Amino acid sequence: MHIRNSINVTSNALFISRNNDRITTSSVQNIVKKHVISSGLNPKSISTHKLRHTAATLMYKHGRVDIISLQQILVHESIPTTEIYTHIDEHQLQSAVNSNPLAIMFN
Repeated sequence: MHIRNSINVTSNALFISRNNDRITTSSVQNIVKKHVISSGLNPKSISTHKLRHTAATLMYKHGRVDIISLQQILVHESIPTTEIYTHIDEHQLQSAVNSNPLAIMFN
């Protein structure tokens, strides 16, 4: 950030290229692939898409991020697209039912 503030950046992006502009999608993919390979992992099993999917799933499941917020974070146009990331298991369903204040009245 110190170096970034000392140059003429043409974008508000966090990561910038040598041209002082936002890095491209392919640049991000290449950076991730380079680090996956250097870590000794299989680059065919880890991709930017899988990392995005995993991050979204973890935010929803463990970060208590609601579906509308997740939609905005992922810049999806529709909720059905975002719902792909919301894998709900039986434990989550039971927990939701048990946390309902009305459930106490009927148990």
